[in-house]
Amino acid sequence: MRVVVWLVTLTLMLLAVGSPAWARVVRMETKVALADPSEPSVKQALREAFDISVRGALAMGLKRMRVDGARVLPDAVILAMVATDDDDEGAEDVETQ
Repeated sequence: MRVVVWLVTLTLMLLAVGSPAWARVVRMETKVALADPSEPSVKQALREAFDISVRGALAMGLKRMRVDGARVLPDAVILAMVATDDDDEGAEDVETQ
């Protein structure tokens, strides 16, 4: 019995001390309705979707974001972003303030 308690204690200590720090990565899509399919409406909807996505990522504590794609549908714009709290992301990512 003492051996089992010792092994469990040792295992728990190793897990607590040696646990890796994994980065959180979130892929989010934001959909914004279009008033009309004109270019100014599409640009405004993309700006709004970008702002909503950035605010959401910052609220989750994620520091790095990148746009993963955008789709323009007849009645909406969908913006896909990937956000992470990892500091060792690629050089192409833009860091927020």
